Amino acid sequence: MKTFMTRYRAGKSRNEFQVYVIESSTLKRFLVVEMVLGTIAYNVALFWFHNALLAGVGSWAGTESLKRLPLLFRKISGRQEGSGSMSTFFT
Repeated sequence: MKTFMTRYRAGKSRNEFQVYVIESSTLKRFLVVEMVLGTIAYNVALFWFHNALLAGVGSWAGTESLKRLPLLFRKISGRQEGSGSMSTFFT
């Protein structure tokens, strides 16, 4: 345990100053996706299920799916660019 503590302390210098940069676009995206769309998804799920627990799960699932939606579109568009057998007929 003593070896672990000395390694941990050696890695952290007392004169070290760390700066974390948060871009405004990242902050705006977080506010819109997590707070605004999460609230909308919660209210829609609450209207459909009439249950607060299921509405919370629906809110979480809705925001997570919206976060992953651009990745899905990139995968779909990547497959359509000459990788399918039907794409030879339409070019």
